[in-house]
This record gives sequence, C-alpha cells and structure tokens, in this order.
Amino acid sequence: MSALQMSMGRFEERLGARARRERQPLSCLFELTPRCNLRCKFCYVALDPYQGPYLDTEQACRILDIVERAGVLWLTLTGGEVFSRRDFATIYEYALAKGLLVTIYTNATMVTESIAQLLADRPPFSVEVSIYGADADHYESTTGIPGSFARFERGIARLQAAGVPLLMKCPISTLTADHVAALVQWCTDRSLPFKADPVLDARHDGGQQPTMYRIAPRGVVALRDELYVLRHGEPRPAGPLPECNARGDGSGPEELYTCGAGRIAFFVDALGNASHCVIDREPSFPMLSTPWTELWARMGEWVTQPLPADASCSGCSLRGG
Repeated sequence: MSALQMSMGRFEERLGARARRERQPLSCLFELTPRCNLRCKFCYVALDPYQGPYLDTEQACRILDIVERAGVLWLTLTGGEVFSRRDFATIYEYALAKGLLVTIYTNATMVTESIAQLLADRPPFSVEVSIYGADADHYESTTGIPGSFARFERGIARLQAAGVPLLMKCPISTLTADHVAALVQWCTDRSLPFKADPVLDARHDGGQQPTMYRIAPRGVVALRDELYVLRHGEPRPAGPLPECNARGDGSGPEELYTCGAGRIAFFVDALGNASHCVIDREPSFPMLSTPWTELWARMGEWVTQPLPADASCSGCSLRGG
C-alpha cells in the first residue's frame, strides 16, 4: 500500500466518523436497472414484482442532482447489469460532471469496445466485477446462461486493455466452494486484485431462495484459512477467531440499526425510491417528489428507533457499531 493510499484511508476514516455523528450522507448506491442478462441462482434482486416503468435518462440525472446537493462524495452505479442500459454513457458522464467519485458494479459480459473506450477516456474511481467461476462449467452453473463465460472473459480483456481499474469479487456459494483456488489463480494470472465473500443475502422482497446456496459456518472458516494459504503460501496461525473470546455485557447499541445505513449511506432503486438499505428497502420514499430534507429526516427516524426489548440480540455488546 502506497503512502498516498494510506493517507486517503485515514482521511476516509476520519471523514466517515464525523459523518456518522452528524448523519451526513457520503455514499449512494444507485440501481440504474434491475434487469440483467444473467440468471444467477442466488441473486438478491426480486424482478418479478418489481416491474417498471423505470427511471428514464432525464429522471436518472435529476436523481444525481439531488445526490450531489445532499453532499454525497461516493456514488456506486449498480444493477441488474448497468451496461444493459443504452443510456449508460449519458448517465455516467453526467455523474462525473457532478464531481462524484463513481464506482461501477458489473458482470463484464456486456462490455463493448465503446464502453471500454469510454471508461478509458473518462476513468471511474473503480470497476468491481463479479466472477462466478474460472471455467465455463463453474461459471455457467451459477449464471444459467450458456456462453456467458466467454463473454465475461472478453469483457475483462477489453477493460484491462483500456487500463480500467478493476477489482474482482466472488460470492462464494455451494456452487464455487470447491473452486476457490482456481478463482484466485485466474485473477493472479491476469494481475487482478481479488476478494471473496461468503455472504449471500435473501431477496429484497423477503424470498429465501439465495440462502439455499450459502456455505455452512464451518465452510466460511475453511474459506478464510484457504485464502490465507493462497495469499501467504503458509497455513494461517492457529487460534480462534478474535470474536470467539468476546462476551456480551448487556451494553450493546440501543438503536435498531448499527451500520451506516441511513446515516452515511443510502440506496436508490430503479423506480427512484430511496431507502436506507439495498436489501431492507422499507420504508422507501419517492426521491423525485419528496423534499430531500424531509426524506433524510424520515429515514433517520427509522434507523435510529430503539431496538425492541424482546429482540433476540437486545442487550448484546457484540452488535457492531
């Protein structure tokens, strides 16, 4: 890590701490579309009860106007698949013109030469690409679309040739748990940074299908140990996870939410509804017809409400802050 990166990290930490205290939104996750060209078995997006009309170009840009005026610095454009929108370039360039630091989430299968050139000419803060397998069998057992692995590899090659900053992300599921070493090697061979995540969320409409593909808790520990060996070339030092030695003392946070949702971050869906979280989307507020100060205040009332006394985690000091 460079001195500049370390300095930026410390700056973001201090800025985030102050923003939390003052409930200042620093980041926004903006879903441009829920539509996707893949059919991943554990996707959290619930498309069926979530039909449009979705935001058009002008409406999406009006959302960005509000985001800028709210004081947001970091904007993430997500889907669905963001490149399935024909007006992606217009929305993306508008966000850059607002001075926002833009990260793009994509599966890379729809990256054309023109998109790669756009990102080369007008670089984003980062592009994070989901990788579901290091070969067609594993990849397409997740995506359900024949030929998608070849399109994925082609998209990655185009982005790399354009010099676009990439981070590869792999959601580890029962479909890929035996394939982690190959995934790491695929990324290493291309000098691409990689991170694995065993967290699979339920659908945002409450559907539990994605949770069927979660690896067991012991598998998560095994994944941690395997990644350590792959990165360091030696076994991880023995010992329990640090939190295994912790004990709650009944003095945990008293508010319902302890994360940054609704405090320093918020989510906007493809219909233009703002909520505190991409998964827990209720309550939500129509962003184009609700004054920002009212919207942000009502969101704050929700996330800072007291944790119910009969909640299973009430009084636990292990609840994160």
